[in-house]
Amino acid sequence: MDDGLGSGASTRPATATEEAEWSDPGVDKGWEVGSAAGADSAQVVGGGEAGGDGDAGGPDHKTAPVQSQSSAGLAVPPHFQCPVSMELMVDPVMVATGHTYDRPCIQRWLEQGHKTCPVTGGRLRHLELIPNFALRSAIQEWAAANGRTMKERQLTSVTEKAVFHVRDDDTVDPTSTSASMADAPAPIPHCVLEAHEEIVWAVEATEGHLFSASADKTIRVWNTETRRCVHVLEEHTRPVLSLVVSQRHGKLFSGSYDCSIRVWDLTTFRRVRSLHGHTDAVRSLAVAGDTLFSGSYDSTLRAYDIATLKPLRVMEGHTGPVRTLAVLGGCLFSGSYDKSVRVWDTATLESLAVLQGHTDAVRALAASSVPHLKYVFSGSDDSTVRVWDAVNLTCVCVFEGHEDNVRVLTVDSRYLYSGSWDKTIRVWDMHSLECVQVLEGHVEAVLALTVMRGHLISGSYDTTVRFWNTSTFDCVGKFEGHDDAVRVLTSTGEDSECVYSGSYDGSIGFWSAPVPTNGAAAAAAA
Repeated sequence: MDDGLGSGASTRPATATEEAEWSDPGVDKGWEVGSAAGADSAQVVGGGEAGGDGDAGGPDHKTAPVQSQSSAGLAVPPHFQCPVSMELMVDPVMVATGHTYDRPCIQRWLEQGHKTCPVTGGRLRHLELIPNFALRSAIQEWAAANGRTMKERQLTSVTEKAVFHVRDDDTVDPTSTSASMADAPAPIPHCVLEAHEEIVWAVEATEGHLFSASADKTIRVWNTETRRCVHVLEEHTRPVLSLVVSQRHGKLFSGSYDCSIRVWDLTTFRRVRSLHGHTDAVRSLAVAGDTLFSGSYDSTLRAYDIATLKPLRVMEGHTGPVRTLAVLGGCLFSGSYDKSVRVWDTATLESLAVLQGHTDAVRALAASSVPHLKYVFSGSDDSTVRVWDAVNLTCVCVFEGHEDNVRVLTVDSRYLYSGSWDKTIRVWDMHSLECVQVLEGHVEAVLALTVMRGHLISGSYDTTVRFWNTSTFDCVGKFEGHDDAVRVLTSTGEDSECVYSGSYDGSIGFWSAPVPTNGAAAAAAA
């Protein structure tokens, strides 16, 4: 299962399909906070919605806010009190309704399985806790002025999952779980956070931010340093399938099953414009210079001027859904389920060539990152990878060896990596155009690949993330944390220190290169 189009089946049943209508879960109307839960008249910095997104729950009887007293008898202002504990907040955080609580109190509430706002009883659109820095600063200033000592707390996510480093013999290394490393002075190298309510279809990373797109119709913006969700972008009316960032223009673009492209400002994270025209899902996006390109299941590409956000051209020619895009030099390459790769001039928007040879759907494209190697690679359901000369627009080599569909491609400065439904990853030397290694270990289809400093990272239907040393091709880390297939991976490039994953279970993973154990380090030294 990938797009709901084309062939391919896994021995592991799919958990979601892209064509499905994604309905919101039922409203959770639980209300078990206790006598303090009804303190909805407490002042909240930043406002709040009266009813949230669900039916108002809550008790009929509401209590008045109580002014808590300090040990010296000093009254705490009501708007500095947590509505649940009625105590001075140390780490105020906002829920989706805009109401603010002290983090430990609202964490306990959510960990009990509630999905409602304790003040309003309304269902929460998401379960992220957003730091209320303005209120926190105000509380700290008040405490300093009144001689109160504020106890600092370690800020952690209520929805963080345990991550396990699994040895080759499938036993868990107990020293590598996120829980065991939480007390260590160094930052936790890996974590998986519950995030979206449905499958994650796309992730894009910049320095400082991660963007994740989901079938739950939202895009989440993550601070990659704190690993916190800082914004939830809600405009699309159907699953969000594709993302691309243009940092030069300060814009994020998202494509959806609702046939539209939304344009977001990277500073304010507000929607700038909605681009319409496609008549089916927008499955792929790419930026070349000052032009945005979109590929759709309606078999067309569209070009937009990024500065004006005006449509430039409808690019027709494919006879099947456009699945993937890649840019190299002044050319745009589009891969389609019609078995072809088409080449377009990014300046004139004219069609330059139709590259034929594949005998089944083209699902993946990758462009060489080496300046003097002008190659574009295409992966197909016919189990092959084709190498195209981006200057002469001819096929120079066909990579054979995979025994099933090629689902994903990625490159670094030396190699092309291909991931397949046959559970393997093949490593191809971009200079000799030969296969130099077959990486085996995953027990289900390989769905996602990316690179970071000295490593290839792979994600699979088997729910694991694997790290491969790109010098020795040894698997140096196998991690479990996602509860379902790892669908997408991204990084900021070959020099990146971090990698990010998105899963069928809606969770987001943050990964760093694994630290070798003493035994592994000794073996490497030997």
